[in-house]
Amino acid sequence: MLKLTELAHEAVRSVVRPGEAVVDATCGNGHDTLFLASLVGKDGDVHAFDIQKNAIEQTLDRVAASGCEQVVLHHRSHAELDTVLTEAGISVIAAMMFNLGYLPGGDHAVTTKPQATLAALRTGSKMLRTGGVMTVLAYVGHPGGMDEAAEVEQFLGTLGGRFEVQLRKNESPVSPRLWIVGKRSVEM
Repeated sequence: MLKLTELAHEAVRSVVRPGEAVVDATCGNGHDTLFLASLVGKDGDVHAFDIQKNAIEQTLDRVAASGCEQVVLHHRSHAELDTVLTEAGISVIAAMMFNLGYLPGGDHAVTTKPQATLAALRTGSKMLRTGGVMTVLAYVGHPGGMDEAAEVEQFLGTLGGRFEVQLRKNESPVSPRLWIVGKRSVEM
């Protein structure tokens, strides 16, 4: 059985093409940022966000070591996606990835917040191209994690027929949850 992170990568890999624009909404240690860069190639655009300087630095180190030049790091909240991408001239994205919770190896008191995450999801759902995908991996085993996951689930339930939303999780009530959100060409 695939891990949830592998399922997220599989979903994104199946839709992203070289030269497209993609977003890592919570770059953390840079693993998804680098993964996205490998998919879009040198002609694509990767915009990666994080509110923690430590996360930006770790991602920068990982990206620099790989030689990727198509990554733009933003030391800003993912709630500011709309402003940042509009200023960058990007109106359509192929994929967006989220890892909600805290930075592994970082300060566990600094976590993603529902209000910022919902703002980013709203922007992502508007900017996502037909056939594109958003993955939201919510780690819920920390204070506020279950509440954020519940708000994400509620929002995703309002997206309507143009989106297909799948939820993957394990049996444990505190295990992570993965939502895979695909944008269809027609409303169902």
